[in-house]
Amino acid sequence: MKTTITILFAISVLLTGCEKDENDFCKNLADGFCIVSNDKVVLKHTDIEYYDYSTHLIYLKDNKSFAEDFEGIGNFTVYADRHKIYSGQTFTLYSSIMPSGAVIRTQPYFYSDNILSIDFVLRLDSLGNLLPDPREDKRIINALKKYNQFHAGLSCEIKSLSYLSSDNVKLELVLKNNDPFNYYYIDPEKTGTGLFHYFTTGLLITGTHKIYTHKTATISAVPWNGWKKDWLSVIRGKESKVITITYDNFDNVPRGQYKAIFEFPGLSFQVEKKDIEQDNGQIWLGKLNVRKDITIK
Repeated sequence: MKTTITILFAISVLLTGCEKDENDFCKNLADGFCIVSNDKVVLKHTDIEYYDYSTHLIYLKDNKSFAEDFEGIGNFTVYADRHKIYSGQTFTLYSSIMPSGAVIRTQPYFYSDNILSIDFVLRLDSLGNLLPDPREDKRIINALKKYNQFHAGLSCEIKSLSYLSSDNVKLELVLKNNDPFNYYYIDPEKTGTGLFHYFTTGLLITGTHKIYTHKTATISAVPWNGWKKDWLSVIRGKESKVITITYDNFDNVPRGQYKAIFEFPGLSFQVEKKDIEQDNGQIWLGKLNVRKDITIK
């Protein structure tokens, strides 16, 4: 009996010690938004210019470099005001293992060296339900707002989708600027449908066993890593715009219930840090994944 009590006491001390060490570690973390890897703070709020929450892009100050400071960090943990929010991993496209949850993608990297992108790979629970995205935790928003580093960015939704004929589809999107200042976005009316679809896969309609899509001929940017201001339009602070895209040669979709999927694109690696701020606003980077349940009659 005495031996059992001694063992239980020892376990209790160990558990208490673990909790104490964790609490002490959290107390020593930097305030605000913070990323830790291997018990070392690799990003603190003083390293951040701002965080675009619409695309989860962190714009870094000049003292930080993606290639030097983040590409090889391995596993990481995000904290907000010293509270542990979620953990993730770095992931190269050359890896044979598919990631899940929060990831920092590397090799190749799709943004310039002043940007840290935290992506999220959808996960399912044991019942097949989508698990929530931990990047959307309100404690992160509060920590960013504390130092005026929160940008809401753009949002997009599918307003309507209609078949004008058996293979002619009109898609209406609502693009909204959730910030008080202006953004430049890729405008399909200025690029034309072909060049616009160089930056996006466009509209997909998914059923139980098949994906229906368009036959738009993509026009490549010249040079492949270039961009032109002529492709962009301004969406003013707090403004909403309806964007219409018509597909003249879309798959014929049978009647039924479907999910419409659209990726609204922005520029990415093409834009250097010095070019983000323009005369009438800043260039919005990233992408928005939009979904809507639809009925084809």
